[in-house]
Amino acid sequence: MSLPKINGDVARLWADPELRWTPSGRAVVTVPLVFNKRKRTDAGEWEDAGTMFVRAQAWEQFAENISESLSKGDEVVVTGELSVRDYDRKDGSKGQSIELALYAIGPNLKRHLAKTLRIDRQDAPESTPTGDPWGSAPPPGGGSVADEPPF
Repeated sequence: MSLPKINGDVARLWADPELRWTPSGRAVVTVPLVFNKRKRTDAGEWEDAGTMFVRAQAWEQFAENISESLSKGDEVVVTGELSVRDYDRKDGSKGQSIELALYAIGPNLKRHLAKTLRIDRQDAPESTPTGDPWGSAPPPGGGSVADEPPF
């Protein structure tokens, strides 16, 4: 069954992200999210129009970044793909859960102040590609205003 993709929707973490490691050493994080929909009544007041609890997952460096950056109660903007997972309950009955494969997640800057820290990747090239005009600092003394842009 094809489920919709979530693209830029706002959710809140209802618990801290849980970072685990697979036997092969890959990081995986589970992010418990709650999506709330609100609507205005005819009287002009806001009321809850539905709540959906979803467990989202991310892998590897993305998982580690989420675990170190987000915590319970944070309001986040989320992009990802929904799926349904079948499982067996302890009593032997069948169940289903809705899960979200995260493509992107970050704090909602309408409600949070965030400072970013760019991580240097170990597999990044040592030098900038040849011909990349933005790949290095300007020469000492800077350039003149009359310099043409490199494009």
